[in-house]
Amino acid sequence: MAPRATLYYMPISHWCVCAERMLAFKGVRAEIVRVPYHDKRTLLAATGQDYVPALTWDGKVVAWKDIPEFLETERPLPTLFPGNHRGVAEALDEWGHLHVEEQVWRFVVTKAPGSFSDPVERWVFEEIQSRVRGPWALLEQRREEFRNDLLPTLARIDRMLEGRAWILGPAPSLADFGIFGGLSPLMTVGEPIPEGLPRLTAWIDRMRRIGTVAEAPPPGPAPRPKAAAKPTRPARPAKRR
Repeated sequence: MAPRATLYYMPISHWCVCAERMLAFKGVRAEIVRVPYHDKRTLLAATGQDYVPALTWDGKVVAWKDIPEFLETERPLPTLFPGNHRGVAEALDEWGHLHVEEQVWRFVVTKAPGSFSDPVERWVFEEIQSRVRGPWALLEQRREEFRNDLLPTLARIDRMLEGRAWILGPAPSLADFGIFGGLSPLMTVGEPIPEGLPRLTAWIDRMRRIGTVAEAPPPGPAPRPKAAAKPTRPARPAKRR
């Protein structure tokens, strides 16, 4: 029987995007409830806490940090830890959320208000981010600096995908979801991936399509052409006696 699952979700949150993609990967159809940046009353009433993402599963509340392990227990297949790479997957997941996302966020933070339709939500977002990160005008002036800081990280992820479809090999792992989450604010604000990163661009497309189409096989060498068949001689007519 399918669980009654609800994901409390904020589109600008890298943790939320990661959780939503993991649910799609596990084949769990969850109701998505958007949580406004400035109003968490619905979230508080449903979960008793104010962090996103929050997952409710047949009445049980699963906190954001527990979602990967909970899903792995409830839906072991497909696994978030293929092969013998669990420790590596966990480390790269953390790197995606703590390092990649921070570099992305500095670059896009002044474009993020455009993703809010509610003017009050937008104002609250700018006010809080200004208090945390400094004057808005200065953040806007430093965007090119922040972009240059981000480019080597994007190039590194592109190199990780050399000769493979997913970060750790032929199947998605927690590493893919954490790194994709870290990159997700780029997509949320409509910032394009820089040119010259074809593997990264193709991987982002595969991550977006998880749960909707069959996963692409890992790239491999081109098949060797078959040797041309040797011509056969026509049969000789039987001699008359």
